[in-house]
Amino acid sequence: MKKLLLCIAIAVLGFTNVNAQDQAIKANPIGLAFGVANAGYEFTVNDNQTATISGLYYNISDISGFGAGAEYRFYFSSGEALRGWHAGPSVGYFSLKDDLDTSAGFFSIGGEIGHQWILGEHFVIDTFAGLGYVAGNSDDFNVSLSTTTISLGVSLGYAW
Repeated sequence: MKKLLLCIAIAVLGFTNVNAQDQAIKANPIGLAFGVANAGYEFTVNDNQTATISGLYYNISDISGFGAGAEYRFYFSSGEALRGWHAGPSVGYFSLKDDLDTSAGFFSIGGEIGHQWILGEHFVIDTFAGLGYVAGNSDDFNVSLSTTTISLGVSLGYAW
């Protein structure tokens, strides 16, 4: 009887791991309050690492623009991606334009650390903080920018 219960327990645990979430879509609702729409797709690369591709739309006052980014995350939970403490590098590019058709492009590189929860089976909460470097220029005004940035955020999403 003990062997039967042990076999059933192993089968249930194995089935649970096979059906674990390995993808998520997320958006940052706080950014919307400031005119920034940011959404991303995170997918599992191996047992405790993921990659994310994201898009950004910026519209504040008379300045608007688009951007794209990528992030690689290392999860510190043993063998479980998408859950727990994580850290990793990120890169991105975005382009801004004002009502007078003045434009500027910016490149960013940095790192983030955070914690992600999957509540229930699908609801995702991701909190994070990051440090980065942003550089760019505007050919219209022959101006360049080079600065260090700090980011804080919360994203909400769906995992499957």
